[in-house]
Amino acid sequence: MKRDTSELDQQWGARLKRARLAAALSQRKLGVGIGLDETAANARINRYETGVHRPDLLTVRNIARELGVLVAYFYAESDELADLIYRHERASASVRKSIKKLLEDVPGLPAEAPLKHSPNKLRE
Repeated sequence: MKRDTSELDQQWGARLKRARLAAALSQRKLGVGIGLDETAANARINRYETGVHRPDLLTVRNIARELGVLVAYFYAESDELADLIYRHERASASVRKSIKKLLEDVPGLPAEAPLKHSPNKLRE
């Protein structure tokens, strides 16, 4: 019996495929890189990309690590935000600093008050 895939599953899978192709990895190589059995690696990654199966969070973390992206990239609310997350992660330190400076002028959280559990606090 074929399972219907949701729009979110398909969006998640499309982001995975884009990041995998950008990293120049085959489905099999990605699967093996995250610890899947060689015989099942290609099929499992294919099922993630088509939205047939959803990986658990630990698997997503392993995929993100292997592809050099943040987990947030896969779960961003919009493709525009996912693209910004992807590009930010690949930007040089000077470009990131410029982006941070630019965004400090946007109303929201004060620059001197980062979120308590901000991943950026861990990075700095």
